[in-house]
Amino acid sequence: MMNGWPAKSLILLSLFPMISCKHLTASFWLLINLSAFSQQMLPVALASKLDSMTMCAGKEKYFGELYLKTTRLVDSYIGSLSGKGNDLMMKMEENFATYFFKAIEAKNSGTPIPEVWKNYFNGDLSPLQLKLMGANAHINGDIWQALTNNFSLEEIKQLKPFYRKYNKSIENIFDDLFKSAIRSDKRLHDLHLITLGLDKVYGRMMLKRWRNRQLRLTILKFENPSRFDKKKKRVDKKRNKIDRMIIRRLHVDE
Repeated sequence: MMNGWPAKSLILLSLFPMISCKHLTASFWLLINLSAFSQQMLPVALASKLDSMTMCAGKEKYFGELYLKTTRLVDSYIGSLSGKGNDLMMKMEENFATYFFKAIEAKNSGTPIPEVWKNYFNGDLSPLQLKLMGANAHINGDIWQALTNNFSLEEIKQLKPFYRKYNKSIENIFDDLFKSAIRSDKRLHDLHLITLGLDKVYGRMMLKRWRNRQLRLTILKFENPSRFDKKKKRVDKKRNKIDRMIIRRLHVDE
């Protein structure tokens, strides 16, 4: 044992940089199913997997870079919690990540890519477009699935205050992405100047709205399935509309 970590698991983690991109997903599943792989180590495994992904040549590297920054913020936030809040946020982080990894696995194996990730993996897109479309897919398409498939309604209600509090932390990631966007696209830069920075405020507001909407969608899934179906269709249309806007209006090279 080293700092409470099983030596066998540490050896496996050290092999991540040498694993090919195509086999990252399989290796990750092997790790999280080891009996010695404690929940305390999940953030380390997730960060290691994403770090290795950023060295890949595939499209997954671009959202992977953004996701890695987000994961580090999540881990810091989770570390500040105790008891039930820590357990619930850890559980969400673990299960939420799998939807991105499943999409990569499908792309690499030639099997159907999940609907919310099809736009991301199709077409000739810039790094900035991929980061934005990845965020759109993961937030507006994966959150409700991660919650409804892995939590009870009671757990979701317990998670709610911790989930919402994290909105403040994720603004830092948005700010970094926003700076990258206005450096890459003159139109976005000019819009930022014309609006006196209100476009950034609006972007933060939309990010918070997206995440809170996914929480409401999750609760509807349990409490009012018929209303959930209608609401989900509207969310899907909005998600696809956002993708189309990103494709049409952001023709940039980073």
